[in-house]
Amino acid sequence: MARQNQLLSVLATILLILVAIAVYTDKPEKDAGDPDAPAQHELFELEADAAESLTLQSTAGTLSFTKTDGAWKMTAPREIAVEERRVSEIIDRIAGLKVQDKPFDGALKDFGLDEAARVMVTIGTAGGKALTVYVGRDAPAWYRAYVAEKPEGPALLASSRINELVARTADDFRSKEVWKVSTATARRVRIEVAGASVVLRKDDHGWWIGDEGPRASNKAIEDWLSRASLLRADSFLDGVDPGTVGVATPTITLLVEDEAGTHTLALGQSDATGVAAQTEAGLVRLPAEASALATVDGWLDDSLVPVRRVQLETVALTLGGKGVRYARAESGWTDEKGVETPAGDALLEVLTAAKADRTGEPVTLGETWGTLSLSEGAARNEILTFGQELPTGGRAAQDAAGGPPFRVPAETIAALEAALP
Repeated sequence: MARQNQLLSVLATILLILVAIAVYTDKPEKDAGDPDAPAQHELFELEADAAESLTLQSTAGTLSFTKTDGAWKMTAPREIAVEERRVSEIIDRIAGLKVQDKPFDGALKDFGLDEAARVMVTIGTAGGKALTVYVGRDAPAWYRAYVAEKPEGPALLASSRINELVARTADDFRSKEVWKVSTATARRVRIEVAGASVVLRKDDHGWWIGDEGPRASNKAIEDWLSRASLLRADSFLDGVDPGTVGVATPTITLLVEDEAGTHTLALGQSDATGVAAQTEAGLVRLPAEASALATVDGWLDDSLVPVRRVQLETVALTLGGKGVRYARAESGWTDEKGVETPAGDALLEVLTAAKADRTGEPVTLGETWGTLSLSEGAARNEILTFGQELPTGGRAAQDAAGGPPFRVPAETIAALEAALP
């Protein structure tokens, strides 16, 4: 009986081993979307991040890309910047590609896999390893494509379309970014239009017109920089003589300075379809709206003073010997006695809406009549001095951060006086 039990145990163990082998041994994968489809396997064992080079070879030529310091660039037929996502999406698509085990009958030409039609895609990885697949036409249904693992075939059905990604020209991959400017890093802007020009300068207090001019509108300049940063080339004018498109002697030049240097756009001939431009990306055609950036007027700030509420720690206003000072508290503002009061927020509302007139003839500040101080602690202080009453109404004022004296309308002065307790 003991021997019989021992034999049963051995047989049971063997059975368990056979079941485990059956369960855990890799089998050809079935298409989850179609249970009747042939088994399929992964095209490559490839992690997308491991790719270091990409080559697309067809009868149209060879495009080569390499990844350096984590960034893709084109190296053939010429070295140019590219839209990196257009390269990475090919790598990502192929890294996840599966192909059916069952090949198609018929000539390779029937699937766009003959030498005249196919694209040979080669991905290079660390250690010099090269992975190659031949890409034919996209299949007419199921969002799939025909591929071959060898140049002689056979044709196989891949799990996703790929032809639309690899059958591109050099210009399709080329970066259409024409310069690198941003509202965060720009420190100086120069706009030149048909002999007229304006310089816009940024410091810790905001934007100014010229080196000694009045305040400029932060919003207007940031909107301008935002539109400028979004400019993209519609097409490239490689080989075109700059003189024939008006770029050799441009009527419009836009310059933006930041820590990286000076970025320049020189605009030439324009029509309803666009404008020719010499850019950091070369000679290109930009959308027609690029010409709208060429404006030397309308930059003056009409607000009294920048009010950066989040950064403010104290607000002090004195007019004609009467004054008030508020300090930030945990839930609002306190007066000079340390008592919380809504008057601090009320004063900031008035200051946010307060207007200034920096146009017209120069004015003289004259005798001091009042002061306004917005303190952001050690980071920054905005200080205005109010001076003499003007014959046209209102008062003169001057910004301690820079710029000449300017006019403060009578209605602004009245609103500030009304905000005092």
